[in-house]
Formats: sequence, structure tokens, C-alpha cells
Amino acid sequence: MEAMSTTARTTDVAALALEYGDRVVVGTVREVHAAVARRAFRATRLIGGRIPESVHDAVASTVYGGVSGALRLSGRTARSLASRGFGAPLDDSRLGRQVRSALNGAIGDQLRLAGDPQTITMAVRQAGVDVPPSSWWLRKAFPDATGHVVLFVHGLCENDESWRLGAARRPTYADRILAETDATPVAVRYNSGLHVSENGRHLAELLGDLVDHWPVAVDRITLVGHSMGGLVVRAATNHALVDGHRWVDRVTDVVCLGTPHAGSALEKAAHLGSRLLRFWPETTPFGGLLDSRSAGIVDLRHGYISADEWQGQDLTARWGLDRIAAAPVPHAEYHFVAATLGASSRHPLGALLGDLVVHLSSASGVGRHGPVVAGAGLEYLPSASHLGLLNHPRVGDWLVAWITARPRRVRRLESS
Repeated sequence: MEAMSTTARTTDVAALALEYGDRVVVGTVREVHAAVARRAFRATRLIGGRIPESVHDAVASTVYGGVSGALRLSGRTARSLASRGFGAPLDDSRLGRQVRSALNGAIGDQLRLAGDPQTITMAVRQAGVDVPPSSWWLRKAFPDATGHVVLFVHGLCENDESWRLGAARRPTYADRILAETDATPVAVRYNSGLHVSENGRHLAELLGDLVDHWPVAVDRITLVGHSMGGLVVRAATNHALVDGHRWVDRVTDVVCLGTPHAGSALEKAAHLGSRLLRFWPETTPFGGLLDSRSAGIVDLRHGYISADEWQGQDLTARWGLDRIAAAPVPHAEYHFVAATLGASSRHPLGALLGDLVVHLSSASGVGRHGPVVAGAGLEYLPSASHLGLLNHPRVGDWLVAWITARPRRVRRLESS
């Protein structure tokens, strides 16, 4: 087998599209066609026997086989071109980086399993490139580093540049932190198609390396996660507490923006839809299509952050309700930010759709058995969408206030 280039290129995207076109699109259409044909030929069997059905099946098999063969050949050709360096590197353009992040969110677990060069590895990012967690690289990327690190963790199908949404019209969170506080903003990029718990473990290890090699001594860490990123942050602190990572002692604030702590209604709807589609032979292939979503997306059904909640289960085949209590960082303050499309929490639009992706109660951290983090503070943002939380003036005000406030841990030490 020919070795593939380690650099993800536009030709890799083309190859992936052709491969999925063969396996998913053509395969699904073929299965639906076959199911419809079986139902249609039941009546003709009584009149003309199986001859019409046999002729139809032969023609259909030839047509689908030809289309599938052409797609497979084209896919292999595109892969070969990519391995020889043809095609622009995806990470050379912002659009390419967005496409790569979206693909990882949708099928990132499958990309990693296949060894696809488009698979993203979690890394600190600066100016659209990875920053190795070594002293020299971190000093070069963050020459004005301070002892207070504010780490930004993006959501599903997003990347480190997603925090720049609307940057042409208003300063980003990073801009405001640099201008109004003594903290240093740092963003990461990761494969959001992997299990949240796995990304949490990777983040815990990355933070350990970051603190060990940061240009100056780190005395305070603020963690900020958008959507799935909030779950990854909570998974990381859970891993750190269990495994004894020292960096967790420096965490003073955990900020979750539009995070589905109690699960995402969209993922629950996708699961129910895939089950319903399997009741009829003609729609069963579409159920299989829905079941091809990534492990990271499936974790959003109930806001899973621990591997114990999903290991040994096929969550695409069952609902999966068992929740494992994850201890919050005892000395940190938790800030949950929830939004609704409507002008108030009672507005029908907001009550039904939340911020369009996450319901108000879930983003507020209220599950079936009560708060997921006791004592977490809640800020409510009306007339805002899920993506709007990536760069909103009021959220920026809150972030600056939380960062500049004296941490609760310091106040307790002073009062003792």
C-alpha cells in the first residue's frame, strides 16, 4: 500500500468525498432502490414470475456497479496525487482549516481509524498553526506571556479561529483580554469527532506540558469552552483530579458558553430519527446514514464526559442514560452562560429552541437529577444564537470581569 502524505491536502478532501460518495450516497440510494423494487415486484411475480425482477436487478446492479467503480477509481487517483504532494495544503487557508475541522467533527473518529492525513491532533494554536508545547516554541509564539493563562476550547466542528467570529465588527475575547487584563489568551484545536472523554484526557496532558514549559511561572488558569468545548474542559479537569495533575491546582475559573451539560436536543432527535427510520425497509438505509455520525456527536446526547458512561455500549443502538458523577474542581468558580433566540426565557422561540442548538436548561447545567455542578453561577443572554456566544460584547464583559476579579482561593487564604 502506498504511503500517504502526512500533510492534509485539497486532494485528500476530494478523495474522501469520492469515497463517501461511493460508500454512503451510492450505497444508500442502492439500498433504498432495492427495498422499493422488492415491494413493487411482489405483484408482478404473480403475473410474469421473476423474469421482470431479474432483468431489473441485473440492470440496476450494472449501473450501480459502474458508478461505484468509477468513484472508487477516482478516489484512489486523488489519494495517489495527494501522496505525491499534489493539491494545496488544507491548513494554508482559513477555508481549508474550517473544512478540515468540520470533517473531523462529523467523522473524526473514522478519519483517525483510517489513518487519514486530515485527522487533527490536539495542539496549542497561534496564527493558524500548531505550537509545540516546548519552551522555545512557546516563548516564540507568546513573547509577552504572563502567569495567568486563559485557555479557549472550541466546540463541535469548530477550530481555534472560530473565536474570531465577527472580528471585523468588534474585538474578540482574546483582543479584550490582551487590552484589559494581565492574562494571556491561548487557543487549542482538536478533533471534535472523538469521544469527549478522550479529548478531555488529551487536554489534561497538553495543559500539563503547557504549564511545565510556559515562558513564565503559571500561577492561575482560566478555562473557557464553547458548546462541546465546555464538556471537554470538564472532562479534562476530571482527568486531572483523578490522575493527580498539578496544573489543576491553578484553575480558578471554568467558563462554559452554551454547553449541553444535560445533553443536546439535536443529537437526541437524530438518535430517535435513526430508530424510527428502521421501521420500514425503504427508510432503513437512511437510519444507517444517521448512525454514521461521530462518537463526539453521540456523546452530546446526554453530555457525557467520562469514558465509564459509554464504554461497552453501542450508543447508536441504545439510548444510554447512565451518568457518572464528575467532581468539579473544588476551589474553582464555575460560570455557565446560556442563551435563547427569544428576547426572554419565556419567549416561545427560546423556550422551544433555546439558542438553536442547546436548550436553556441544559446550558444552565440542570440535569434530570439536579445541577451538574452545585453552586455554578449562571448568566443568561437573551436574543442570542449558539454561534453568537463565540464573540458577544456582554460575554466579553463578563469574561474580563471574571479574569480581573481576585480568585476565591486567594480570598480564602487571606481570610484564614
